Amino acid sequence: MNEASEGAPKGRKSGRHPDKALSAAFVRHAGPGRHCDGNGLYLHVDPSGARRWIQRLRVRGKSREIGLGGGALVSLAEARAAALLNRKTARAGGDPLAARRAARVPTFAEAVEKVIEMRRADWTDDRSEAQWRASLRDHAFKRLGARLVCDIDRADVMAVLEPIWGEKRETAKRVRQRIDAVMKWSIAKGFRDDNPVVATGAVLAKAGGNGRRHHAALPWAEVPAAVEAIRTCAAP
Repeated sequence: MNEASEGAPKGRKSGRHPDKALSAAFVRHAGPGRHCDGNGLYLHVDPSGARRWIQRLRVRGKSREIGLGGGALVSLAEARAAALLNRKTARAGGDPLAARRAARVPTFAEAVEKVIEMRRADWTDDRSEAQWRASLRDHAFKRLGARLVCDIDRADVMAVLEPIWGEKRETAKRVRQRIDAVMKWSIAKGFRDDNPVVATGAVLAKAGGNGRRHHAALPWAEVPAAVEAIRTCAAP
């Protein structure tokens, strides 16, 4: 049985995309599986009997699954209305997830707290936490603190790191590592799909060389005189 007809009431024809394939009675009694109604709307029934609405949709060229709520709280008619609205928004080039994401996506500062909370158990003293907070407060929060983690891009990360990459290389590396950890947490939580820190690596590696400054080399012809001057100065 293909997914287009899976779970549909008996007697319905298959072979074309279904439209309003389910009924309220079927929704109440459907067995485990995904049952397609149309407009990418599916009733997902767990083996336990719990049921929820899911919509499959292409948003700006990417396939998405959008949860529309539990079957006990959201009726078939309500799920259809939400699915239709999402489909129209996506077809017009919009993102039906945008408002919902904005409502739940944390700011960078909030995400830092979550990451620190996760890592706290692995730290042997309070210094690690204090160093995390101080470095990000001093160098990252002005640019990133109030930004939603889903909105931070490579330019934001570069704006944080470039001013300190040449003069405070070790500090800059630690700040970069900590921003990277927050971005990885954000990806794992589904708040974003990529890590903007990765793209800064090649650029920053070339900026300022290795961070060390060398004195100008003395021409070889002047070395004997310089050595003699040093000996003279060092003589009692």
